Amino acid sequence: MARDPGSEVQHKLREILDRAGAELSPRGSEPTQSDGPSQFNSTIQRASGATVAEIDGLIGELQSLRDFLLKEGQRLQRELTEYTRLNQGARESTRIVAETLMKMKTERDRDRRLQ
Repeated sequence: MARDPGSEVQHKLREILDRAGAELSPRGSEPTQSDGPSQFNSTIQRASGATVAEIDGLIGELQSLRDFLLKEGQRLQRELTEYTRLNQGARESTRIVAETLMKMKTERDRDRRLQ
């Protein structure tokens, strides 16, 4: 005897849920013919509920990671700006010291020649 399409869908759904460890009904009993579409809706909601919860959890984790990466990017930008400022200050100080030393050496050499 051939199965009707609804029965085939129900059979496939049972196989999927059995593999996933889900129950078809809250009491663990087999659905009856009178359960109809509401039983399928209930079953699908229970089966997809865990998946939806996992996806929601992953979305939350990804949003947290995104926030972390944005904050880290901003922190790195601030540190890079500060490093650039300090580096320019160090270069300018080094230039001033080098010029002062050259000026002192030049004056010393001039004084030696005059003596």
